[in-house]
Amino acid sequence: MEKRQAQISLTSALRGFFYLFFGRIPYQILGLVIFSLGLVAIITFNQQITPLINGGFTRLDALHLPISIQTIKSPEAKKITQPDLFETQGLVNTPSGYLSFSKKINMFSTSYDKNCPGCNNTTASGLPTGYGVVAVDPKVIPLGTRLYIPGYGVATAGDTGGNIKGHKIDLGFDNVKYGWWSARFVDVYVLR
Repeated sequence: MEKRQAQISLTSALRGFFYLFFGRIPYQILGLVIFSLGLVAIITFNQQITPLINGGFTRLDALHLPISIQTIKSPEAKKITQPDLFETQGLVNTPSGYLSFSKKINMFSTSYDKNCPGCNNTTASGLPTGYGVVAVDPKVIPLGTRLYIPGYGVATAGDTGGNIKGHKIDLGFDNVKYGWWSARFVDVYVLR
């Protein structure tokens, strides 16, 4: 008698092995195995995930993203400051918080008090002359408008002046001798 050897392909052998092993495992056990493998993967990568969880997802660079998807700031983007960003939204940062403004005007500013030549205790709008009341050209800024001047504070456009024409503003003080303001250009924010 002649002995013949069976021909078995590797593909059919592997298919039979997987069917024999996985085909007899109930789906609950298979799910438990997959869940366990996922848990092992989480524990393995815990050193990268823990800083993200502890930081409250505030540090996205904790994941060490590939360079192809990281944000790279251009030289122009690096020049943008947080106050500039808020200004594009119509907000100005003041010592008392953010204030909403409708317009920003660059003006030449000086200071005055009730003792200056031609000045008195009452302004053109009837307000008392002093700190917080500024003289403006009503054609540029209407009287009664609330303003914010960096370095000076919040003020009301409440006075006019003979030399205050166009983009000039005169900042009121109780006494100029004790004022800290020097003549200079300043951004004036017209508050909403």
